[in-house]
Amino acid sequence: MPKVRRVSLDSEIKAAISDLTHQEKDKLLFRLLPKEPDLVRKLRFDLLEGGDTVEIRREELAEAIKGRIDTDVVPNFYSPGYLLLDLRAMSGGISRHVKTTKDKFGEISLNFLMLNYSLPRLVQQINAAPKHRSHTLSDYVVKRTLKLLKLMGKLHPDLHIEFYEDMKLLGETIGQMPGMMKTAIYAGLDVNWLLNAEVPEINL
Repeated sequence: MPKVRRVSLDSEIKAAISDLTHQEKDKLLFRLLPKEPDLVRKLRFDLLEGGDTVEIRREELAEAIKGRIDTDVVPNFYSPGYLLLDLRAMSGGISRHVKTTKDKFGEISLNFLMLNYSLPRLVQQINAAPKHRSHTLSDYVVKRTLKLLKLMGKLHPDLHIEFYEDMKLLGETIGQMPGMMKTAIYAGLDVNWLLNAEVPEINL
């Protein structure tokens, strides 16, 4: 679906909209909202749920991710390329969750879950694939890991301990895949950061 180009509102149109009656504004709003699913999700979260359902939403999404990996991603593994498509689709769900809830902790925890619940179970298959077919997957995982470290750096240090086990598992998994290790070294990701639960300064 092509991206809709945003249109700037000049002062005249803003003034004209402000002069509309409440009934006219409601009619206009109800006409436009169905075209903005992200905004509808945000309004539901803010207005109907009072912004108090972050943890519930996070847990539900975590279960959905695990369910997809258990029933589809792992048993139906075909190639690193198809796995990458699955990871990107699940990552899109995480991005929508974060956009709706501003859940910074969840952005990190859900991404770790996505990687750690899938990759360790597919190490053998990924290693067996031709290198040219697994390179894009390796690049994605390494860049995602660097982003996670950068996001962790923005959290209060006291929260880092919540992710130590996730960091170690991801580091161990990357270390079991020579191609991904090579990509990590090239991209400046020191796997020892993960293994030793260190949160360095990351400039992306």
